[in-house]
Amino acid sequence: MGKSTQPASRADARPDDRAERRTDEVPNGHPRDRRIGQPPRARNRRGDKRKVGVEIEFGGIDAPRAARCLAEALSGSLTEISGQEFEVESDLGTFRIELDARWAHPHFVRSKLTDLPEPWREGLDVAIADVAGAIAGIVMPVEVVAPPLPWDHLDGLDPVCRALADAGALGTRHSAFSGFGMHLNIEAPSLAVDDLLAILRAYVILSPWLRRESGLATIRQVQSYIDPFPLAYARHILAPDYRPGMERLIRDHVAHNPSRNYELDMLPIFAAIDADLVHALMPEEKNAARPTYHWRLPDCRIDQPGWSPRLDWARWVAVEDLAADPELLAIEAVRFLEDGPQTELEARLARLRDGVFSPKGDGRKGDGRKGDM
Repeated sequence: MGKSTQPASRADARPDDRAERRTDEVPNGHPRDRRIGQPPRARNRRGDKRKVGVEIEFGGIDAPRAARCLAEALSGSLTEISGQEFEVESDLGTFRIELDARWAHPHFVRSKLTDLPEPWREGLDVAIADVAGAIAGIVMPVEVVAPPLPWDHLDGLDPVCRALADAGALGTRHSAFSGFGMHLNIEAPSLAVDDLLAILRAYVILSPWLRRESGLATIRQVQSYIDPFPLAYARHILAPDYRPGMERLIRDHVAHNPSRNYELDMLPIFAAIDADLVHALMPEEKNAARPTYHWRLPDCRIDQPGWSPRLDWARWVAVEDLAADPELLAIEAVRFLEDGPQTELEARLARLRDGVFSPKGDGRKGDGRKGDM
């Protein structure tokens, strides 16, 4: 079995100045002497501060109650779209709250009734959605989709998380069957092929560390929604002579990863670059084009004291730090290829060891205590 792939460190972190700096080293060897969560490229191509969209899944309370809770916490105005879908307008922007089940929404049901005569369809969409929502609400999560916020304003979501938790929202650790996640939609600072490849390389190197540090709940590790990239793909893109153009990068990615159910979903950003190509390669796959990295890995731990989306955002920044250092990235790529797992079985056994048999693998890591990031 291959050796550990945790990257080496070459510098100690600067002393903590309490609220804004961290004391532990990040895995890629850079001292974290910027503010917590500050990416190496803080602005987008237009010169504006980059934004991050956050999606939070949880149980314990239904969509109507969650929507009322958000409206109160944000001093916002509440609009009911349907019985299981709401919007809250606030100073931060528009929040969407909905039951994460397509058949619970009349507009989706309506799209499936096109073969019925119009008189039969009248009101049937709402009736079916109400019944589906009542049933799905027992097992399916409620999802809050926040508006994209500047990366240094993610703390604006902390009061939202606290209010939902106080109202009874539960994260993924409360049930062996509740695979509730938190997704980050991270605005890319660049759509250049070399920059996207650097992120992908850094990500496959740091993926084992991210999974360990995140302390993923066991149920989410065994579900197919956040699969790691196959080892064959990691070794393919880390090869020193791999220098693709954009079309080849997209084609190679889809050939190795033929769905969106990976811990890092690249389809939105690829579709933003070449929607026709992505659709031709994956005509049946649901996909919304946007220039963002769709990071699906983190758990939702909304009911844990001190939990915040900022914790996982800071972990993501470690990926960008490594991607921004070509010399270190090349060193770590060689180390991965030579000392890392050589077969998919070795990679899976390593994840099993680090996840199921690790004390971090119970969904209790990252609760805001010192050293969690």
